Amino acid sequence: MYKKWILLLIVLLFPIQVIATSLSSEEPETEVTEVQEELASQTLRYSSNQFTRPEKEASTIEVDTNLEGFESVAENGTLKVFVHPDSLALKIVDKRSGYVWSSGLEEDGEYRLNTRWRNMANSAVTITYVDDKNKETSEDLITNGVKPNVQKVEDGFIADIEYKNAGISFQLQVTLEEDSIVVHVPKEEVKEERNTMLVSMRLYPFLGAVESDNIDGYMFIPDGSGALMRFGERTSANSPYQAFVYGEDEGFSQVLSSGTGDISPPQKITMPVFGLVHGAQQNALIHIIEGGNYNSELIAYPAGVSTDFNWMYSEYHYRYQYFQPTSRSMSGYKTYQKDRNQFDIQQRIAFLADEEADYVGMAKYYQKYLVDSGKLAKNEDIADVRLEFLGGEVKKGLIWDSVLEMTRISELPTYVEKLQQQNVDKINVVYRGWSKGGLTGTLPKKFPIEKKLGSTSDFEDTINRLEGKNIDLSFYTDYTKAFRGASGYSGSTDVARKINGETMQYKTYDRDYYLLSPAVALEMAEDDVKGFEKLGISNIAIDTTTNTLFSDFNSKNKATRYDNVGYITEMHQLLSNEIGSLSLYEPNDYLWSVTGRYYDIPMYSSNYSFATDTVPFVHIVLKGYVPYYAPFSNFYFNKDEEVLRMIEYGANPSFYLTTEPSHLLMKTPSRDLYTSQFSVWEQEIVNQYELVQESLGQVEGATIESRYVHKDGVVEVTYSNGVSIIVNYTNQTFVQDGITVEATDFKVLNKGDKTS
Repeated sequence: MYKKWILLLIVLLFPIQVIATSLSSEEPETEVTEVQEELASQTLRYSSNQFTRPEKEASTIEVDTNLEGFESVAENGTLKVFVHPDSLALKIVDKRSGYVWSSGLEEDGEYRLNTRWRNMANSAVTITYVDDKNKETSEDLITNGVKPNVQKVEDGFIADIEYKNAGISFQLQVTLEEDSIVVHVPKEEVKEERNTMLVSMRLYPFLGAVESDNIDGYMFIPDGSGALMRFGERTSANSPYQAFVYGEDEGFSQVLSSGTGDISPPQKITMPVFGLVHGAQQNALIHIIEGGNYNSELIAYPAGVSTDFNWMYSEYHYRYQYFQPTSRSMSGYKTYQKDRNQFDIQQRIAFLADEEADYVGMAKYYQKYLVDSGKLAKNEDIADVRLEFLGGEVKKGLIWDSVLEMTRISELPTYVEKLQQQNVDKINVVYRGWSKGGLTGTLPKKFPIEKKLGSTSDFEDTINRLEGKNIDLSFYTDYTKAFRGASGYSGSTDVARKINGETMQYKTYDRDYYLLSPAVALEMAEDDVKGFEKLGISNIAIDTTTNTLFSDFNSKNKATRYDNVGYITEMHQLLSNEIGSLSLYEPNDYLWSVTGRYYDIPMYSSNYSFATDTVPFVHIVLKGYVPYYAPFSNFYFNKDEEVLRMIEYGANPSFYLTTEPSHLLMKTPSRDLYTSQFSVWEQEIVNQYELVQESLGQVEGATIESRYVHKDGVVEVTYSNGVSIIVNYTNQTFVQDGITVEATDFKVLNKGDKTS
């Protein structure tokens, strides 16, 4: 044992001796090399896919103007649309720039594609279906000589399509609207004959596809905060990016998604958009899925995966495959759902030009689209800090469970006053685990309150005291989780079920919980209104229900995802109208119109190897309309860098806090709360608040207008009020045009001082 320690000391001391020797020598090469290595390390880090790279200098893109075989079908002041009568391939001319977008390949082009791939690439529609033997087959418009019946209509065309081999027919409609084309497949026109079943459909998958690095540009995917896949970056991945809009439908999954497999699942897509750029600030398009989004899967192939092309599309699932067990040992077989999912496909493809043709322009376009359609409302966007306190948590006992008291309700005003004395006056507070039984001991039941945390008068007094200080106090709740052993729900009639009859069940450490049917959640919310009003609660923070969407096959509450969105939106609208402001945790976009605050906004993408950049797409969409908050700062490894990222992304800081030390939670479902004592984090709260006020406090209510990467690790964000914020992540001072930004710091510039 002692020999091992001696050996370890020798190893540890050896590099110190080497450094000391080199420093005492007359030649400084080693010291210079170390500095160079540090700079090289920084360069690699800030050029990684966790950050955004600078754009290359724009190069001229050759425009293919060959329209042979295509017929003009629509034109307005912005676009002109041509269609091939057999393949229904499109060519769209952007009259602002003369650029031509193609949905297929050139006939005389030399590509490393076999006939099947060529046909699929050129075909407007590819379907997948299964026959009576459960065999899955794909078919396009070209392979078997399908002849669509094309009829020109005002501003577009309608094509009746029949796949005779498959016995499947439908109608494709393409219409020109201002700067967009709208691709539509009506559900009532989809017909299935004989014993075949339509499984999925993809529309114009090669629109904007780029071979290798023939064009400077990228694909945008709504992964986490947002990610880019630059053309020509050879990837080590052997599979494409695949993610369902609003997450996988657990109504059909064999195993609930837990992220415990060999590959981490992608971050959940909360908005149905994707796009491509051909030359940054030259030409771009953005897809907005208006119909079929609840059954949509986004798929993006970088060059090197299957083909030499970069291409992306949405696959619409009319049926899902699922596992049907035949015994308690879970043996069984895979099959497809019998009934087809009923939905209209409607995909809006907008074309952007010049300075709007990049991911920032896409985000601004989507923001305007949401505002114009009433799906995004203007809220008071202020720079403040979220303080989330854990009240009580269940602790398992030998005979019965008990409640572990972590923060009493009456302590909240004291903490707020302490911070206000240090000029931290813009605060919003969330209180978790306030119901009888603690955080994970009582849901879905909300009332009565947990007496260990305070009496009814204590709750009312705290609400009134904070209201008098103009501090919003939100009470954390959840309308989807139902913990095993809790009361207030029926395991047979209220719990959601999969198509194979299994209950939807999860596990948090040693605590099991189920997912409630959204129809039941709506009824519970209606019953809870009186309880909230009686206690004087006017702010609620809702988790899980805001970002979890599934089909429900409970015989009492059978509902599709589309149906359940109706229940969920009705529930949130009810609570907003009857109670007051709603703070929502990573809500899907169909809830943004009722989102008073957006909690736990993604600050990164999934960092898959085929992604080259992380971008703040969702932040650009929401900034100036909905205040949003980063995940808890006391969970960060490198808090200084994360604060800079908050400032760059426009996100307010958050802290998860308690009065008692967090080690008391070791044997509870909240054991992942490693450090939380207010006394430990008080000074850091003050520090982060001051930094946010110096930066984001100057752009309250303003929208993001541009984002420019000066160099790896140095980013400038410009707002609609003319203020710019430069963030320098690196360990070197950044100097340009008389502007100096110190290492690992930021600088706020007024209008006229901008460097970009």
